Amino acid sequence: MVKIRIKHLLLGMLVFVLLMNVAYASGSDLLFSNVDVKIGSKTLRNLSGGTTISEETRPGKTVEFRAEVRNDFTDLEDVTIRDIKIKVTIEGIDNGNDLEQESDTFDLRADTERKITFRFGIPLEVEQDFYNVLIEAEGQDENNTIQRAETKLKIEVAKDNHLLKIIQKKLTPETVSCKRSNIQLGITILNIGKDDEDSVSIRISNSDLGINIEDQLGEIKARPNEPESVLSKTYTFKISDNAEEGSYPINIKVLYDLDRKVTEETATLNVNDCKKAVTSPAEKPAEGEGEGVELILPSLGKAISTIVQPPTGAVLTQEGFLSSDVFVVGIIIAEVAIVVIGVVLAVGLFRRKG
Repeated sequence: MVKIRIKHLLLGMLVFVLLMNVAYASGSDLLFSNVDVKIGSKTLRNLSGGTTISEETRPGKTVEFRAEVRNDFTDLEDVTIRDIKIKVTIEGIDNGNDLEQESDTFDLRADTERKITFRFGIPLEVEQDFYNVLIEAEGQDENNTIQRAETKLKIEVAKDNHLLKIIQKKLTPETVSCKRSNIQLGITILNIGKDDEDSVSIRISNSDLGINIEDQLGEIKARPNEPESVLSKTYTFKISDNAEEGSYPINIKVLYDLDRKVTEETATLNVNDCKKAVTSPAEKPAEGEGEGVELILPSLGKAISTIVQPPTGAVLTQEGFLSSDVFVVGIIIAEVAIVVIGVVLAVGLFRRKG
């Protein structure tokens, strides 16, 4: 009986020592002194742990968390908490995955505070639901004790019944000059509402360029992160050769919910003047080039006069006919003719004597 009591006593002392070590290893002198949340233009201040944020957010919107952490050691204790890092996690909001952000590490002296701001973009493809937000802070004090703080919130993502969004618009090419056909406009539409859209149509127009396209697209389902919620299509068109130089906004309208709702975007097409595009520097006279040079070329008793433009860097000289290459060539030809005539005469005389 005495042995059993001694064992229980020893076990109790061991548990006590372990609890003391845990208490020492994880302190509570790091805490969140204030947490604010900004949604749209509204800021909700000093939220306590476990609060469901009263302001709802929507797909594609930005939510801002401002977490203020405090070193609760007194000035008299004078203990600094070092390498503090704050992390904010919105759990399961991104197709089942978390969105996380972490701060850089920093130190806090005793009885001081620091506020860190985190901005999250709510995914466009998201289920309407409530999501947990976990805000954590951790650092280590000068006594090598790990200091931790934690608070939890809940945020609501709400969705409109009917809402389509143009998430991509791409002109290829964006600038045209002489070639004004085979222009392509690629468009991608996403359903970010709660309801399926059964009859979606599109209108693409610019009256100055003569663009007027209408098309029935059919249905786009409300299935976040599924292929049925997205529709992509490319349209090819041309513009008139007489379209003047300038920038032209091409209007894109998507109509849905029995044409009671419209989503609009614009894509800008730049048109350059074709004549300017084909002008090359080689067609313009170079600097310093002016009057032509008159060259006299010899011929059989008649001079040919023409105006030619000297090549850049060429050196022009004037020669008399007697010193020209043409005169030398003529002399050589005459000498050859005399030799041929002499040979012919000699052969004739030789035959007569024979």
